[in-house]
Amino acid sequence: MTGLSLLLGLLYVQHCESLCLPDAVLPQSRENLVNKGESYPVGLWPGDWAAAFLVTKLVRILIEEKLGFNVTENGPGGDSLSGFYALTGCVTPNNLADRGCGQASVTYNHASLEGWTYGYARDWDYLQVTYPSTAPVNLGNSGYYGSVTMYVGSTVIRNAYESEGLALSYYRSYNVTWNTPWNHFTGLESLDRNDLLPCNRTRFYSSSADMELYVEQTNDAAGVAQLPDGKWHAVCPDGYFWLPPGCRANTSHCIPFFTGGTGWNVEEWMVKATLWNMPVAVTVAANWASFTQLPLKHDSIFYWWTPDPTFLELSPAAILFPPYDETAWSKGDKSTGSHMGSIDKYVSKDLVLLAPNVQELISNFRIDLGNLDNMLLENKISGEAMEDTACRWLKNNPGSWDTWLPDVTKCFPGFGLYSSETNTFVPNRQNFSSVACIACESGRFSKQFIDDKGVTFVCEICPIGTSQPSGASLSCEPCSPGEYQDDEGSSTCKRCQIGDYEDERGSSTCKSCPSGSWTLGLGSVTISDCGCQAGAIDVGEGNLSCATCSEGLNCPPMSSEESLKSGTADLGDAYVPQLKPGFFSTIAQPLEVYKCGKVIQCPGGPPGSCAGGLSGIPCAECLEGMTWNGGECVQCQDFQRAMWVLTLCAVFAFLTMAYYLLTSKVSAKASVLFTTSLAMGMAVTTLQSIGIISMMTVEWPVDLKGVFGWLQIFILDIDSFAFSCLAGSTTSLRYIGSVVFFPAALIWILASYLMSQLLPASRRWEWAKTLSLMGQFLQVGFSTMSTIALAPLMCYTHPNGQQSILKYPNVICGEPTHTAMMVAGSLLLSIGCFGFVAICTYVAFKVPVWSSMEKHKRVQSARFLLFRFRLDIWWYGVPLLIRGPLLSLPIVLATDAPPVQVISVSVVLMTFLCLQAVMWPWKVPLINAVDCWLGFCIMLLVISSSLHLDHSPEQFQDFARLFSTAVMSLIGGALFLMALMTLTALALRSVALGGSQDLAIFNLGRPAPAALVSQRLQETAEELMNIPREHLTKILNGLGVLDNRKITDCLTLLSTEITSNPAKFGPRISSSSFSGVSNKFPNAEKATAPKPVTGKAPDNPQIQPVSNAPAQLAAFGAQLQTTWL
Repeated sequence: MTGLSLLLGLLYVQHCESLCLPDAVLPQSRENLVNKGESYPVGLWPGDWAAAFLVTKLVRILIEEKLGFNVTENGPGGDSLSGFYALTGCVTPNNLADRGCGQASVTYNHASLEGWTYGYARDWDYLQVTYPSTAPVNLGNSGYYGSVTMYVGSTVIRNAYESEGLALSYYRSYNVTWNTPWNHFTGLESLDRNDLLPCNRTRFYSSSADMELYVEQTNDAAGVAQLPDGKWHAVCPDGYFWLPPGCRANTSHCIPFFTGGTGWNVEEWMVKATLWNMPVAVTVAANWASFTQLPLKHDSIFYWWTPDPTFLELSPAAILFPPYDETAWSKGDKSTGSHMGSIDKYVSKDLVLLAPNVQELISNFRIDLGNLDNMLLENKISGEAMEDTACRWLKNNPGSWDTWLPDVTKCFPGFGLYSSETNTFVPNRQNFSSVACIACESGRFSKQFIDDKGVTFVCEICPIGTSQPSGASLSCEPCSPGEYQDDEGSSTCKRCQIGDYEDERGSSTCKSCPSGSWTLGLGSVTISDCGCQAGAIDVGEGNLSCATCSEGLNCPPMSSEESLKSGTADLGDAYVPQLKPGFFSTIAQPLEVYKCGKVIQCPGGPPGSCAGGLSGIPCAECLEGMTWNGGECVQCQDFQRAMWVLTLCAVFAFLTMAYYLLTSKVSAKASVLFTTSLAMGMAVTTLQSIGIISMMTVEWPVDLKGVFGWLQIFILDIDSFAFSCLAGSTTSLRYIGSVVFFPAALIWILASYLMSQLLPASRRWEWAKTLSLMGQFLQVGFSTMSTIALAPLMCYTHPNGQQSILKYPNVICGEPTHTAMMVAGSLLLSIGCFGFVAICTYVAFKVPVWSSMEKHKRVQSARFLLFRFRLDIWWYGVPLLIRGPLLSLPIVLATDAPPVQVISVSVVLMTFLCLQAVMWPWKVPLINAVDCWLGFCIMLLVISSSLHLDHSPEQFQDFARLFSTAVMSLIGGALFLMALMTLTALALRSVALGGSQDLAIFNLGRPAPAALVSQRLQETAEELMNIPREHLTKILNGLGVLDNRKITDCLTLLSTEITSNPAKFGPRISSSSFSGVSNKFPNAEKATAPKPVTGKAPDNPQIQPVSNAPAQLAAFGAQLQTTWL
């Protein structure tokens, strides 16, 4: 235990011996500076000369042991200028080519002592201007001044004064006119020339300008010479000494003057020696060693500066010249004394913030030149470390430096009183112990405080509306516009939230934007930063007023009506509201948005934008004499008008030809012409249905829109085919023209009939066939006619609340033009559509009666309604007729509700598909299958339209386009099949469809030969005659309903087409009603049907009770037997 204590004691003694002053702060207790997250010691930058090292050691000891900071010495610097750059933060301050300024974020050098400010004024000013935030600060004089001049040793001075009373410390004592000063100095001949530099290697030769200036100032042309190249140099007779006029004639009177380097200030000494008639021969020491030894070995005058220990043992004195004349020196006249430079101390600009007590210590540092010279001489004689010399002086002279130390409670600006006991900032230095000064933390500011001890500073909390982020500040910064602070003592201000702004400084709250508006980001500084949110637009005039953007307007944040009109915004193009493609508004009323009929017609963008030269509201009209070609308005051409005239002529000519094509005899079998016309008619009907479906207000894919555009011709939407070139640009006239087409066609057919009556009897038109032709025309065009009639009723709603006709968007519903179109359409609907449906319904109801009564002309007049269908499904033309209007009706009733349209149209198509599948009405079996397939595909097309509704997810759009295109391809395939059927029928025109020689695919199977059917039917009749009625009744009672119905259908067919037995169980048209010739066997017409076995015969001879089927079968057996026999 004793040994351990001894060891610890020895270590403590050794540690204490490394310290200089009593009560020193121990190394482990010392602090670093802390700045920008870094910790580093106080950096001192000494100059590379003895006095600089000495004062640096003095200050270092006090900073470390009294102030408690770690210190490091950097450098040293070759001159005072390098210290300036070091304190500025330059990383290579000694590099003359590149000081390395601006490369470091902090300064690691904080103080430089013993600096010569004079002589570097221009460099000092350069740093202050170029690096204002880091340029060094001059704390003033260090207590002494430095001088650079001629010196002479004290021994020489004393001897001259004692022997001659000559004061050699005064320049006039050297004037050779009155005195002989050379008697007290070493002669030139005694000097070793090896210790000297030849003149031609010094500034005597290299400083031509100074030599020329010397001549100008002294008029001593003999002292210098000019070389052939025009340069000047000093004249050195022996090659080593320049001789002044005072001893040039007699060198024994010359006094040696030593300078160093390459000739420090030689021009100054030349001027002084000449003008003051001093016998001073100037020479340059060969090197530094020679320079420091020559004045010690020879009685001479020498170049020197103070403070410096080099010649202190000589106790030299400066030769006094007339006081320094700055004006004369600026002109090159250096005859007066040299400038006494202030020896200053410098610190970095951030030291006052990082360690203000260190800065105060350096600021208070002042030492007189005598003390400094004594320490320098002592150090030179002893050869000890400079730190030891400094420490000894500090120990021996505490009264000289204790005033340098700062008062711990005397806080500097940026600092405040802080109690280490309570770990809080305190408001005064009374009643608090352990109070010291530390930098004010963030959220506080340093405020001056005066008490009986004098001035100090305290750290006060920043009030609301202000902040202080950096600390060590003299004031709190008011929150900038766009910021606020509602808490005290904050280091930062809060940015105004989105929807708020602040246009004043120092606010504790932010102002709210007007209702419904917001700001783009945080920290808005003015109410003009407030703007409408995305989806709204500013409609106020001067005051912000946000309104919800209507459909068709793309309103980014900060939208305004003005930017919508101008197409520009202060914030950039991203904040310009625009109309979406497919929408339009006028420049006068940009917020009154209209929805265009076709997207391609309205490109969107600024108000008033129409595509392709369109005009009107909303971009639906070309100018008079122009027509829309699908992409732009083009000038109407004469050939287009001629084509329309020819087309109309061709249509009416075809109506005349149709009498002969469409009024041929009708049979139960399908002829070649029938099959051709049936396939073509079904194709037209299909295309009409698709044309109607394309009018649904669903955003179809672009690929389908092109196809739909061409299909519009099947519903007489002919505006896309330059119809305006013929009918003019007035929409109502074009519409009325399409309405008038149907009665005009009927009148044309009627006129053709009347004109045919002028022809021979064999060529005259029959009235029944003429009526059938008129019906055929109306039937083929019924979907188109109903669509045209309903067009004025299809009003879709614009985003602005107004309505336009779906087909004619430029016609506003409710306006006079619309009224005129409504009148025309209503007449067509009521007379043309409803009237025709009523007539067809009546005819379908009466045809079986007319057929049974053999009123064949009446039946033939209804040929158009009956000839396509099986004779037992003759009525199917009526529901098929109303399919087109039923498809158009949802578009009329729910123009603005695409989902309702999709559902309603799907229901209509599903109903007719089911009816078609059940009835199987067409005469050609393959047509029935194709019709089912087309109905199914069209229904798929309608169902697929639901994928194009506005609410459909984006990821479904590609699938929707692909699916719709695939369905259209299937429809196209079916239409191609019908075309193939037509060609096949024409190729096999010698074969009537329905016979045994037909292609099986047309009949979906090959029918049995007629001879075989005839044989089997007769055999069956004979067998029926032999079956007892009771037994036959029993068999039929055991059959199913469908089987029973097939038997009754067979009886109806036989009764209508073969026998005269009134055994029909339902209505059916006889094929003879169309041909006018009965198919029945003559004997069968005379035969009498047997009476029923049981029950009373019904009043209607065409319909018999099902329960009488056995009797009917027996009667038919007899009738058939009679017929064939």
